Amino acid sequence: MRIRLNCHMQSRSLPNKFKYLAIETVFFALLFLIFPVLSNYEYNFIELHKERWLQEETVLAIYYGLAELLTSVVYYIIVRQFLFSKRFARFILFTVIYLVAYHFYRSGLYYATAHMTFLPTHLRSVSQHWYDAHSRINFSIVYMSTRLICVVSLAYFIRSMKQDELLNTLREQHLLTELNYLKAQLHPHFFFNTINNIYALALKGSAETAGMVARLGDMMRYILDEAEQDSVSLCREISFLNDYMALERIRHEGHEIIFDVQGVHNEVEIAPLLLLPFIENAFKHGLSEDTNRGFVKIIICVTSTELILDVANSKPVAKQNSRTGIGIRNVQKRLDLLYASRYQLEVRDEQQEYSVTLILKRYD
Repeated sequence: MRIRLNCHMQSRSLPNKFKYLAIETVFFALLFLIFPVLSNYEYNFIELHKERWLQEETVLAIYYGLAELLTSVVYYIIVRQFLFSKRFARFILFTVIYLVAYHFYRSGLYYATAHMTFLPTHLRSVSQHWYDAHSRINFSIVYMSTRLICVVSLAYFIRSMKQDELLNTLREQHLLTELNYLKAQLHPHFFFNTINNIYALALKGSAETAGMVARLGDMMRYILDEAEQDSVSLCREISFLNDYMALERIRHEGHEIIFDVQGVHNEVEIAPLLLLPFIENAFKHGLSEDTNRGFVKIIICVTSTELILDVANSKPVAKQNSRTGIGIRNVQKRLDLLYASRYQLEVRDEQQEYSVTLILKRYD
């Protein structure tokens, strides 16, 4: 198993339509089958102590539970069709029609069940009793209204879930778009700085120019082939940084440049080119031409819970413009997008040294 240090999209185990269908199925089963059965068990067990009550009440609850489930599904469709589309007049009209139709449906079901001789005696006798006692339409409306409230609540719950999911999808798409934009800005910025370095050596007639061009080719290949991925091996990223350090050592021969790597292994992954802007910034400001005996010290350390980058560089004698470069601004935005609360960034600006410590939290 690889330990990722980048934030990625979570795949869903089931298509959304099956997830919603499962929620609806469980809801209707509980409301019209399970709850009526349990309610009848409790009532008959405590109050009546009838013989064979288990079988009789189970048949009764399931029979009428299925009958009411069908009518409630019809109303569920009415809610989704008219209420959510804000066609309120039609919704009210269909609700009234539904309640009136439900009364006659319920009365007809009681009457028909009571006269079906092949049905169990208990079911027929209860149906006849209900037909005689609940013949008024106001009882049907009051009785069914409580169920309709539950059905409307389910519809709103499912709608809320869909809206939240859509909002999350739009946010993910926005994040991907912004990350791709930041990467697109980073690559030209890096190549511009590196080509400037090679150009400076070429003007001096340095024999190292050809080697720098070859290393730049390897780095370009890495950026084109791997840096567009969501995450890369930290070992591969450090290999890329080594090539970059080699270019800077040639350019700044005679300066103190330290690059120390501790605890890195192949199982650790990181967002590509995330560390480079901090290192670039150290060379840009720490080894500028007006810095006496400048230095750059870089330490990358991996522990069981964190990845730590510590970068320190000397400050120039003459104070330079301290405006943050595009690379640093972009990497701060990438950290916010990819790691959110799972990173710490500390910047220390002292009299003779500028240092940055970045801590990324590891997770499986």
